Amino acid sequence: MKSNEKAQIFAVSIDKADNSSELIKKIEADGKGKIAYKLLSDVDAKTIDAYGLRDERYADKSVFGIPRPSVFVIDKKRKIVWAKIEDDYKKRPTNEEIRAELDKIK
Repeated sequence: MKSNEKAQIFAVSIDKADNSSELIKKIEADGKGKIAYKLLSDVDAKTIDAYGLRDERYADKSVFGIPRPSVFVIDKKRKIVWAKIEDDYKKRPTNEEIRAELDKIK
């Protein structure tokens, strides 16, 4: 996304902010790119639960609360106009898919 566009990107993680900061540093140090969006911490899973994203397959595990991989396009009225929710963390929408959905709301 170009910086002059009227869209914002956020990532929400159940990890503590310190852990997320370390992950960002590691990604950048490994030469895998720069994280150019805000990475928000949801350690109590309030946002994750509000969107119904908690992955129940991990109910008996130490990572309980981890969300299913998800992308939402939310318009200025805070209405979800597009969502992609997966069970497989390796399946993510392409940048082109997300761009197409953003273009629909402009």
